[in-house]
Amino acid sequence: MEKIRVGVFLFFLLILAVLTFSLSKSWRLYDGGYEVTVETPESKEKDNSPEPTDSLDLEDGNGKIYWKQYFIYPHGLVTESGGFGPDGILSHARNLYSISLKDGKVQKLFTHDVYIWDFFVGEFSKKSVSNTIDDPKEDVLQIEKKLLIFAVTEDSNLDGVLNYKDHKFVFLFDPDTNQLDSVLPTGFHFRKLLYNSSKNHLTLILGKNPETLMKNQKKKLPEPPIKLHLFDYDVVSAKGTLSGSLEAFVTQEPN
Repeated sequence: MEKIRVGVFLFFLLILAVLTFSLSKSWRLYDGGYEVTVETPESKEKDNSPEPTDSLDLEDGNGKIYWKQYFIYPHGLVTESGGFGPDGILSHARNLYSISLKDGKVQKLFTHDVYIWDFFVGEFSKKSVSNTIDDPKEDVLQIEKKLLIFAVTEDSNLDGVLNYKDHKFVFLFDPDTNQLDSVLPTGFHFRKLLYNSSKNHLTLILGKNPETLMKNQKKKLPEPPIKLHLFDYDVVSAKGTLSGSLEAFVTQEPN
Protein backbone atom coordinates (compact mmCIF):
# COMPACT_ATOMS: atom_id res chain seq x y z
CA MET A 1 0.00 0.00 0.00
CA GLU A 2 2.81 2.34 0.89
CA LYS A 3 4.49 1.67 -2.51
CA ILE A 4 1.26 2.63 -4.32
CA ARG A 5 1.07 5.94 -2.42
CA VAL A 6 4.69 6.75 -3.28
CA GLY A 7 4.08 5.87 -6.95
CA VAL A 8 0.99 8.12 -7.15
CA PHE A 9 2.90 10.97 -5.47
CA LEU A 10 5.81 10.68 -7.94
CA PHE A 11 3.38 10.56 -10.88
CA PHE A 12 1.70 13.83 -9.89
CA LEU A 13 5.10 15.39 -9.18
CA LEU A 14 6.20 14.53 -12.74
CA ILE A 15 3.05 16.11 -14.22
CA LEU A 16 3.66 19.29 -12.19
CA ALA A 17 7.26 19.51 -13.44
CA VAL A 18 6.18 19.11 -17.09
CA LEU A 19 3.50 21.83 -16.73
CA THR A 20 5.96 24.21 -15.07
CA PHE A 21 8.53 23.73 -17.85
CA SER A 22 5.90 24.21 -20.58
CA LEU A 23 4.56 27.43 -19.11
CA SER A 24 8.07 28.85 -18.72
CA LYS A 25 8.57 28.71 -22.52
CA SER A 26 5.61 30.97 -23.32
CA TRP A 27 5.64 34.76 -23.73
CA ARG A 28 6.86 36.45 -20.56
CA LEU A 29 8.20 39.72 -19.21
CA TYR A 30 11.89 39.73 -18.24
CA ASP A 31 13.92 42.41 -16.51
CA GLY A 32 11.98 45.34 -17.97
CA GLY A 33 11.72 43.87 -21.48
CA TYR A 34 9.95 41.15 -23.39
CA GLU A 35 11.38 37.76 -24.22
CA VAL A 36 10.17 36.41 -27.54
CA THR A 37 9.95 32.66 -28.08
CA VAL A 38 12.01 31.61 -31.08
CA GLU A 39 9.93 30.09 -33.87
CA THR A 40 11.11 26.82 -35.40
CA PRO A 41 9.92 25.30 -38.70
CA GLU A 42 7.94 22.73 -36.69
CA SER A 43 6.11 25.39 -34.67
CA LYS A 44 5.21 27.29 -37.84
CA GLU A 45 3.69 24.18 -39.40
CA LYS A 46 1.61 23.31 -36.35
CA ASP A 47 0.77 27.00 -35.63
CA ASN A 48 0.26 26.22 -31.95
CA SER A 49 2.62 28.78 -30.40
CA PRO A 50 1.04 30.91 -27.65
CA GLU A 51 -0.29 34.32 -28.65
CA PRO A 52 0.95 37.55 -27.02
CA THR A 53 -1.16 38.58 -24.06
CA ASP A 54 -1.38 42.26 -25.05
CA SER A 55 -3.53 43.39 -27.96
CA LEU A 56 -3.10 46.02 -30.67
CA ASP A 57 -4.84 49.05 -29.18
CA LEU A 58 -4.35 52.50 -30.70
CA GLU A 59 -5.90 54.05 -27.59
CA ASP A 60 -3.22 52.79 -25.18
CA GLY A 61 -1.14 55.95 -25.62
CA ASN A 62 1.98 54.17 -26.87
CA GLY A 63 1.86 55.41 -30.47
CA LYS A 64 3.24 58.78 -31.57
CA ILE A 65 3.07 60.96 -34.67
CA TYR A 66 6.45 61.53 -36.35
CA TRP A 67 7.26 64.16 -38.98
CA LYS A 68 3.57 65.23 -38.84
CA GLN A 69 2.74 62.52 -41.38
CA TYR A 70 3.25 59.07 -39.82
CA PHE A 71 1.85 57.36 -36.75
CA ILE A 72 4.34 54.83 -35.32
CA TYR A 73 2.80 52.24 -33.03
CA PRO A 74 4.97 49.89 -30.90
CA HIS A 75 3.26 46.58 -30.13
CA GLY A 76 3.78 45.55 -26.50
CA LEU A 77 5.71 48.67 -25.46
CA VAL A 78 7.79 48.46 -22.27
CA THR A 79 10.09 51.32 -21.24
CA GLU A 80 13.00 51.71 -18.84
CA SER A 81 15.76 54.21 -18.20
CA GLY A 82 18.89 54.25 -20.35
CA GLY A 83 19.40 54.14 -24.09
CA PHE A 84 21.09 56.25 -26.77
CA GLY A 85 18.00 58.16 -27.94
CA PRO A 86 17.04 61.81 -27.36
CA ASP A 87 15.06 61.12 -24.16
CA GLY A 88 17.41 58.57 -22.60
CA ILE A 89 14.60 55.99 -22.40
CA LEU A 90 14.83 52.43 -23.70
CA SER A 91 11.67 51.49 -25.61
CA HIS A 92 11.23 47.72 -25.92
CA ALA A 93 8.56 46.21 -28.17
CA ARG A 94 7.66 43.09 -30.12
CA ASN A 95 7.05 44.89 -33.41
CA LEU A 96 6.42 48.30 -34.93
CA TYR A 97 3.59 49.50 -37.18
CA SER A 98 3.64 52.60 -39.36
CA ILE A 99 0.35 54.24 -40.39
CA SER A 100 0.49 56.95 -43.05
CA LEU A 101 -1.72 59.95 -42.27
CA LYS A 102 -1.69 60.82 -45.98
CA ASP A 103 -3.31 57.68 -47.41
CA GLY A 104 -4.07 55.50 -44.35
CA LYS A 105 -1.76 52.65 -45.38
CA VAL A 106 -0.49 50.40 -42.58
CA GLN A 107 2.99 48.87 -42.65
CA LYS A 108 4.20 46.13 -40.29
CA LEU A 109 7.95 46.68 -40.05
CA PHE A 110 9.06 43.12 -39.19
CA THR A 111 7.32 40.15 -40.79
CA HIS A 112 7.22 38.31 -37.45
CA ASP A 113 7.64 39.40 -33.84
CA VAL A 114 11.20 40.16 -32.74
CA TYR A 115 12.75 41.73 -29.65
CA ILE A 116 13.07 45.46 -30.30
CA TRP A 117 15.59 46.77 -27.80
CA ASP A 118 15.10 50.45 -28.66
CA PHE A 119 13.90 52.79 -31.41
CA PHE A 120 13.93 56.55 -31.99
CA VAL A 121 14.16 59.18 -34.73
CA GLY A 122 17.60 59.59 -36.28
CA GLU A 123 17.79 63.37 -36.07
CA PHE A 124 18.16 65.04 -32.67
CA SER A 125 20.50 66.79 -30.27
CA LYS A 126 20.70 66.32 -26.52
CA LYS A 127 22.73 67.60 -23.60
CA SER A 128 24.83 65.16 -21.60
CA VAL A 129 26.80 65.70 -18.38
CA SER A 130 29.82 63.53 -17.65
CA ASN A 131 30.66 65.12 -14.27
CA THR A 132 29.75 68.04 -11.99
CA ILE A 133 32.71 70.20 -13.06
CA ASP A 134 32.49 70.42 -16.87
CA ASP A 135 29.67 72.14 -18.73
CA PRO A 136 27.10 69.90 -20.43
CA LYS A 137 28.13 68.82 -23.91
CA GLU A 138 25.79 68.50 -26.86
CA ASP A 139 25.49 65.17 -28.66
CA VAL A 140 24.09 65.41 -32.18
CA LEU A 141 22.76 62.82 -34.63
CA GLN A 142 21.73 63.93 -38.14
CA ILE A 143 19.97 61.09 -39.94
CA GLU A 144 17.16 62.84 -41.84
CA LYS A 145 13.60 61.44 -41.66
CA LYS A 146 14.56 57.91 -40.66
CA LEU A 147 13.55 55.78 -37.71
CA LEU A 148 16.56 54.12 -36.10
CA ILE A 149 15.78 50.64 -34.70
CA PHE A 150 17.93 48.34 -32.57
CA ALA A 151 16.46 44.84 -32.63
CA VAL A 152 17.29 41.22 -31.83
CA THR A 153 16.23 39.02 -34.75
CA GLU A 154 18.41 35.95 -34.11
CA ASP A 155 18.80 33.68 -31.10
CA SER A 156 22.58 34.16 -30.91
CA ASN A 157 23.04 32.42 -27.54
CA LEU A 158 20.70 29.52 -28.46
CA ASP A 159 18.61 29.70 -25.28
CA GLY A 160 15.29 29.55 -27.12
CA VAL A 161 14.24 33.19 -26.62
CA LEU A 162 15.04 36.59 -28.12
CA ASN A 163 16.03 39.15 -25.49
CA TYR A 164 18.72 41.64 -24.49
CA LYS A 165 21.27 38.82 -24.03
CA ASP A 166 21.31 38.17 -27.80
CA HIS A 167 23.17 40.15 -30.45
CA LYS A 168 21.48 43.41 -31.43
CA PHE A 169 21.28 44.55 -35.06
CA VAL A 170 20.58 48.00 -36.48
CA PHE A 171 17.85 48.94 -38.96
CA LEU A 172 16.74 52.16 -40.64
CA PHE A 173 13.08 52.64 -41.57
CA ASP A 174 12.10 55.13 -44.27
CA PRO A 175 8.40 55.98 -43.80
CA ASP A 176 8.10 57.57 -47.24
CA THR A 177 9.02 54.33 -49.03
CA ASN A 178 8.04 51.88 -46.24
CA GLN A 179 11.55 50.46 -46.63
CA LEU A 180 13.27 48.74 -43.69
CA ASP A 181 17.02 48.37 -44.29
CA SER A 182 19.56 46.38 -42.30
CA VAL A 183 22.68 48.47 -41.68
CA LEU A 184 25.36 46.20 -40.24
CA PRO A 185 27.85 44.13 -42.24
CA THR A 186 27.51 40.35 -42.04
CA GLY A 187 29.17 38.78 -39.00
CA PHE A 188 28.93 41.83 -36.69
CA HIS A 189 26.55 43.08 -34.01
CA PHE A 190 25.84 46.46 -32.41
CA ARG A 191 27.71 47.61 -29.29
CA LYS A 192 27.49 51.43 -29.09
CA LEU A 193 26.19 54.49 -30.96
CA LEU A 194 28.57 57.42 -31.47
CA TYR A 195 27.36 60.99 -31.92
CA ASN A 196 28.57 64.08 -33.83
CA SER A 197 29.43 62.37 -37.12
CA SER A 198 28.68 63.94 -40.53
CA LYS A 199 25.14 64.59 -41.69
CA ASN A 200 23.38 61.38 -42.79
CA HIS A 201 26.23 59.30 -41.42
CA LEU A 202 25.66 56.68 -38.73
CA THR A 203 28.78 55.80 -36.73
CA LEU A 204 28.73 52.72 -34.52
CA ILE A 205 31.00 50.50 -32.48
CA LEU A 206 30.46 46.90 -33.55
CA GLY A 207 31.49 43.56 -32.14
CA LYS A 208 32.60 40.68 -34.33
CA ASN A 209 30.36 37.67 -33.85
CA PRO A 210 32.09 34.66 -32.27
CA GLU A 211 31.95 31.29 -33.97
CA THR A 212 28.57 29.54 -33.87
CA LEU A 213 27.90 27.78 -30.58
CA MET A 214 27.13 24.07 -30.43
CA LYS A 215 23.57 23.48 -29.23
CA ASN A 216 24.24 20.25 -27.38
CA GLN A 217 27.67 20.84 -25.92
CA LYS A 218 27.89 19.19 -22.48
CA LYS A 219 30.35 21.66 -20.99
CA LYS A 220 29.78 25.39 -21.29
CA LEU A 221 33.00 26.98 -22.50
CA PRO A 222 34.04 30.53 -21.48
CA GLU A 223 33.02 33.19 -23.98
CA PRO A 224 35.92 34.44 -26.14
CA PRO A 225 36.78 38.17 -25.99
CA ILE A 226 34.85 40.25 -28.53
CA LYS A 227 36.88 42.17 -31.11
CA LEU A 228 35.56 45.71 -31.55
CA HIS A 229 35.46 47.74 -34.77
CA LEU A 230 34.29 51.19 -35.85
CA PHE A 231 31.67 51.28 -38.59
CA ASP A 232 30.59 54.40 -40.46
CA TYR A 233 27.45 54.04 -42.59
CA ASP A 234 26.49 56.54 -45.29
CA VAL A 235 22.68 56.57 -45.30
CA VAL A 236 22.43 58.29 -48.70
CA SER A 237 24.68 55.88 -50.60
CA ALA A 238 23.77 52.88 -48.37
CA LYS A 239 27.46 52.01 -48.03
CA GLY A 240 29.57 51.53 -44.92
CA THR A 241 33.23 51.60 -43.96
CA LEU A 242 34.46 49.07 -41.41
CA SER A 243 37.67 49.76 -39.51
CA GLY A 244 40.27 47.24 -38.49
CA SER A 245 40.49 46.02 -34.90
CA LEU A 246 42.71 47.71 -32.32
CA GLU A 247 43.71 44.30 -30.94
CA ALA A 248 46.14 43.96 -33.85
CA PHE A 249 48.23 46.79 -32.36
CA VAL A 250 48.41 45.47 -28.82
CA THR A 251 51.94 44.28 -28.05
CA GLN A 252 52.14 40.85 -26.48
CA GLU A 253 53.79 40.87 -23.05
CA PRO A 254 56.89 38.64 -22.88
CA ASN A 255 56.59 35.54 -20.69
